[in-house]
This record gives sequence, structure tokens and C-alpha cells, in this order.
Amino acid sequence: MKTHYEQLGLTPQASPRAIEQSFVRLAKKYDPKEPLNQANTEALAMYQAVHDAYRTLNDPVARSKYDLTLRTQSLSERVKAARAAQAQSK
Repeated sequence: MKTHYEQLGLTPQASPRAIEQSFVRLAKKYDPKEPLNQANTEALAMYQAVHDAYRTLNDPVARSKYDLTLRTQSLSERVKAARAAQAQSK
């Protein structure tokens, strides 16, 4: 599953302005009111994902919480990988 940053084509270091610009560009691209997207269920899913990502990343408090969640998940994944490598070396 993509992170909100990946959904918007950005990195966690993205500025608020870059987040907004990417959101506007992608929201226009996947807008379900556009004739090419009206029958495209994938475009609707992308439109919703882009909106969800923007809602979180546009709010400084929500973004901080989200970033903390990403860091915690990353640390957890590294610990699991280290334990698995250690178990294989025994």
C-alpha cells in the first residue's frame, strides 16, 4: 500500500506548497466529472486516495501524527528483519 506521500508523488520532506500543488494536479487528472474518467473505477479510487492523502498532509497536526506512524512502522519492520536474519544465522 502506498503512503500518502507516495500517493501524491512526494517525499516526506515535501513543503506544504508542494503538497498542495501535487494535490491540485492529481485531483484534476483523476476528477470523476471528467468524461474520460466517468466510467473508470480506477480513476475514482485514485481521486479518493489523493483526497485522503491531502486531507492528512495539509493539516500540520495530522501530518505530524502520520509521520510518527510511518517512522514507527519503519522501525518495527527493521526490527523484524533483524530478528529474522539473526534466526537464520543460528
